[in-house]
Amino acid sequence: MVRITLPDGTQKTFEKEVSGLDIASSISEGLARQAIAYKANNELLDLTTTITEDSQVEIITSRTPESLDILRHTTAHVFAQAILRVFPEAKITIGPAIEHGFYYDVDYDALQDEDLPKIEVEMQKIIKENLEITKEYLSAQEAKDFFKDNEYKLEIIEGIEKGNLSGDEAGEGKVDDKGFQFYSQGEFKDICMGPHLPRTGMIKAFKLERVTKAYWRANAENKQLNRIYGSAFWKKSEMEEHYAMLEEAKKRDHRILGKKMKLFMNHEFAPGMAFFLPKGYTIYRELQDFIRGIYREQDYREVMTPNMFNKKLWEISGHAAKYAEDMFSLKIEDQEYSLKPMNCPSHCLIFKNEFKSYKDLPLRIADFGALHRNELSGALSGLTRVRKFCQDDAHIFCTEDQIVDEIDKVLQFVDYVYKDVFQMDYEIELSTRPENAIGTKEIWDKAEKALEDAIKRNGKEFEICEGDGAFYGPKIDFRLKDCLGRVHQCPTIQLDFNLPERFELKFESDKGTPEQPVMIHRAVLGSVERFMAIMIEHFAGKFPLWLAPTQIKIINVADRHKEYCNKIRDQLFDLGFRVETDFSNEGVGKKIAMAREVDKPNYMLVLGDKDIENNTVSVRSRKFVNGKNEEFTCSLEEFVEKITEERDKKLITY
Repeated sequence: MVRITLPDGTQKTFEKEVSGLDIASSISEGLARQAIAYKANNELLDLTTTITEDSQVEIITSRTPESLDILRHTTAHVFAQAILRVFPEAKITIGPAIEHGFYYDVDYDALQDEDLPKIEVEMQKIIKENLEITKEYLSAQEAKDFFKDNEYKLEIIEGIEKGNLSGDEAGEGKVDDKGFQFYSQGEFKDICMGPHLPRTGMIKAFKLERVTKAYWRANAENKQLNRIYGSAFWKKSEMEEHYAMLEEAKKRDHRILGKKMKLFMNHEFAPGMAFFLPKGYTIYRELQDFIRGIYREQDYREVMTPNMFNKKLWEISGHAAKYAEDMFSLKIEDQEYSLKPMNCPSHCLIFKNEFKSYKDLPLRIADFGALHRNELSGALSGLTRVRKFCQDDAHIFCTEDQIVDEIDKVLQFVDYVYKDVFQMDYEIELSTRPENAIGTKEIWDKAEKALEDAIKRNGKEFEICEGDGAFYGPKIDFRLKDCLGRVHQCPTIQLDFNLPERFELKFESDKGTPEQPVMIHRAVLGSVERFMAIMIEHFAGKFPLWLAPTQIKIINVADRHKEYCNKIRDQLFDLGFRVETDFSNEGVGKKIAMAREVDKPNYMLVLGDKDIENNTVSVRSRKFVNGKNEEFTCSLEEFVEKITEERDKKLITY
């Protein structure tokens, strides 16, 4: 007898082994028609796979979140079948599901973007054929014989045998006492872990996007393959919505807006190191000053530390062994030095510089110093992947008894910045001990529990990411959602018992005995460069007033109004606002359009005869009222009162 428990608690009993399709059919014929896979004790299985033990079971349909990965991996198989029909000499390698779709790496040098429509037509034929997708098992020798002309698949099979695959390759197949698992549809067969849809006809909406290049197994010493990206959704409307979002993302691209708005530039003489132009540096400073204001309230002490340290420091900290490939190194007088990739070791030196008592703790040290990391040139991109950057980096040295309060304060810090000021939602991940961790398991268990308790105590939900912690300690990562629903990891909290031990940090306890402090690493914005890129795209360059590089643009209707415009500009400038004038010979309409397109000011003052006569300002804001930009006329004093509140309270008013 096999007892099946459904998500609502209902139980069903079967006399012998039972498949997912049997279970779905026992519930309703409609569910059996909609089912695409099932979960047994949280393991995803094909509908035809049978189970023989009592299990918790959930039937997977297109409404279940896990169904998208199944749909997308099946679509990748349909692509592989189609390209072999169109280009029989092509060699397929791996094709995992990814967010929004899939990619497939193919060895066929002649493939171009122009070939994708032909492959799409063949994919549609395969979908229309509604081929049944079945699973079978082959022995190791049968699997090798089947792929005797495909060295990539042979390498995967041998890797599975030896157990040395990782990442996407490991998802290509599995072996158990039945042999290697294969999936077939029509004439196509491939090794794969699955599960897959029951039939190719269940695929409703897909699109092949582009052909790029990728080295086999991400190793530059291997052959460069063609990587084909595609998307797949359950509904055509969902796919159309996705591509509309991508078009909107293109318009918001921080690299394009950064150039148009004259915020920053890059140069071949300094790859991965941005030049911040006056307007961009205004945003950069405002972000730093915003964080500094909170530092003042929470008693952080800001410091400045050297940019370069002797290799001995990195040997003590563990970076020389665990992080050397990501560091810039150089020789000075026959000794090795490195540019600092993070501030934590230098803050340990500051802590150790003077005698510390328990009365001095917690000690909160903040540092906006320049950091350098050796990113590959091919990975560099705008402000998001750079070699030189700074963080709103801070380290809190405290006693074990103070951990709870300090992490609570950082969680509240993050809430204020993101939920109150930037009005962005986030999800929390707790990352645990990685393979390259330093320190004992006991220390890691203690640190992981402290972070988990802090999250729970603050009533927040979280996911655990096994093995994703920093090499010196577990961490809490916050995944932000921007206005397009994209996810960005910015804030982080890391609890560290290891560096204080490695640097032999001590303080005098209330009993007069030496004790080791605990170190909390935390950043709220994270990389200021990367955060600025996210904000450019989140706001599409239309920043809140407090952050905007051009807050007010003054436009004269005619030359005779220049004097009045300058008078208003000077008054606003003296009150601390960032204000510009446009006295060009263009018409008023064109000047307004140019300002909205390039400078994106929060307010425009279009001043003419009536404003001079009545001593008023005619205002056009970015706020929309009844389908158009808000316009009103008021005294300068009333306008200043309005925008002062908006600036000082950091309001988002549109």
